[in-house]
Amino acid sequence: MKKITFLILILGCQFSIAQTSCATAIPVTAGITTVPALSGSVPTTTCTSSDANLANWYSYTPSQNYTVTITSDLAVNTCKDTYISIYSGTCSGFSCVAFDDDSGNIACTTQTNSPSYLSVVSFTALAGNTYYIVWDNRWNGSGFDFQLSEQAVVAPPVNFTTSPITSSSTICCVSDMNGDFLDDIVTVQANQMTVLSQKTTGGFDSNSYPLPGLTAMPSWSISSGDFDKNGFNDLVFGSGSRVAVIKANATGTGYTEIAYPQNIFTQRTNFVDINNDGNLDLFACHDVAQSHAYRNDGAGNLIFDISFFPTLAVGGNYQSQWSDIDNDGDFDMYLSKCRGGALVGDPQRINLLYLNNGNGTFTESGAAAGVNDGSQSWSSAIEDYDNDGDMDILLSNISDTNKFYRNNGDGTFTDIYSTTGIDAQVGSWELQAADFNNDGWMDFLWQNSKELWINDGDGTFTGYDLPFSEGGIGDLNNDGFLDVQTGGNVYYNTPNNNNWITINLHGIQSNYNGIGARIELYGAWGKQIREIKSGNGFSHQSTLNAHFGIGSETEITQMIIKWPSGIIDTISNPASNSKITVVEGSTLSNEQFNSNEISLYPNPAETEINIHSLNQPISFKEFKIFDLSGKMIFETSDVNKAINVSKLSTGQYIFLATDTNSKKYSQKFLKK
Repeated sequence: MKKITFLILILGCQFSIAQTSCATAIPVTAGITTVPALSGSVPTTTCTSSDANLANWYSYTPSQNYTVTITSDLAVNTCKDTYISIYSGTCSGFSCVAFDDDSGNIACTTQTNSPSYLSVVSFTALAGNTYYIVWDNRWNGSGFDFQLSEQAVVAPPVNFTTSPITSSSTICCVSDMNGDFLDDIVTVQANQMTVLSQKTTGGFDSNSYPLPGLTAMPSWSISSGDFDKNGFNDLVFGSGSRVAVIKANATGTGYTEIAYPQNIFTQRTNFVDINNDGNLDLFACHDVAQSHAYRNDGAGNLIFDISFFPTLAVGGNYQSQWSDIDNDGDFDMYLSKCRGGALVGDPQRINLLYLNNGNGTFTESGAAAGVNDGSQSWSSAIEDYDNDGDMDILLSNISDTNKFYRNNGDGTFTDIYSTTGIDAQVGSWELQAADFNNDGWMDFLWQNSKELWINDGDGTFTGYDLPFSEGGIGDLNNDGFLDVQTGGNVYYNTPNNNNWITINLHGIQSNYNGIGARIELYGAWGKQIREIKSGNGFSHQSTLNAHFGIGSETEITQMIIKWPSGIIDTISNPASNSKITVVEGSTLSNEQFNSNEISLYPNPAETEINIHSLNQPISFKEFKIFDLSGKMIFETSDVNKAINVSKLSTGQYIFLATDTNSKKYSQKFLKK
């Protein structure tokens, strides 16, 4: 007998008899729908639970843009157990939009007043697009009711246009991969990765690189950084079993996997110079045990070293964010921790703050600073949200109230979340900050019902709906406005009339990317700061360039770059609406200089230093020595003898040599 599907509307309720597949999905609108016992097919995607074998299907097509909430958390469903998935596209090719298992709050009195296991999910639905609502029997296949509600979308002050890309990944990476300081896109497939290289004329060139026998996909995180200083960024993939470093060759035309044997349920990964020796190390959060660091040996190798940066030997480590939190010139680390079921006060779920002591050691100071949140924290976004010259911490929790820790400037923080205007929502894990409208105030993307939160500049934020909530952030069409790549799409930011500046860093004494550097920008607005970080949000990698919006202002008074090495570059009156590349130490002279053609000995020095040409003889005409503030303290044209440094105070200095062709060379040395 032919199966017949009916839809009956009675007193505002929608009753469906059979909806067994995508093709037979029952159309629903706002209101209550009654779901019969589950009997249909299950989608073969990661959005729906792999434990399910039955499902019922519904379709929804909005007439205008809405924020849609679908919930089974209704009194009529008390003590029931549901699982929901939302898809977009067509039945021949759809993608996961959202899913939920147990976000409901209605109590089940037969389970000692425990919550019922009901579902709540919200997403942005665009006019004319069809969305598929799938309820499956991961836990239970009996019938229940659900409610669909619509809230009209308020147009955000930032507009994005959608453009598909040829390949995609769940975890996104936006980073310069060919050394031209233009943001590229990296996606990873089975045993290969694809690099979409941004063209100066717009669009991308696509190149795929084989990674045979790839042992770890970036299923949880991806980060970029040039750890071997060859001028091309390397990658690290964080998976549920290990980390894999993807190393670029000397020409950036090929990549090789370095598979590490340590069994690490890897969450966030970061390239960061932990011991400040000028070489990028690697840090990997471990979900179920102590997190681990890989030490850079200075010869292009990352060595697993359990004693290098010892964190507490407990699990629940989800996201590590590196930032100069105490304003002392070196990178600290804030560790967001999530361990479901742990008791309050259990170190497995207490967020930790590791302050850098400046000598290669760190002190855990979360309680003293007031940022030792004990909820199930997934990620933080650390930026100077109030433009007062120090870093604040926005914290996203999965099971409790979020936090907005304002930096008091004295080593302590105050939670001001209740006054920020940000929704008191929970259940979000991805959090990333950027100035999307170029007004000079840091905004953020949040994986929740309102995805974009615009900084109002007065300590409050206003939320807006977007069709996306996360991804890799960077300038993907070279227009000075930050775009987002997520999944198979690039969302291009439509420019407004605000002005901007982008700074690209090239480290010499510091790591090549300038990771750990702080850039300060001064003008009529006062001061803004940015930091160069590897690893953003919970999963993704965003640009390693520093981007500032300056609103309607056109003049920039000064830009100061504070490098991890201690070198300070100062540029007066840089042009707005431009991209500037700064080589470390280059403002100590009128030209950029080289450091890989000379060496100094002895280094450290006590009484004198000598210069040695590494590749071929060089005819010098002048030597200078600068302190780290940029002040010249020694100058000579007598280049044929050792330089007496016995009268210099103990500390670090910059040695600058000029040859007879006016080419510059530089090295840092330590005076004992």
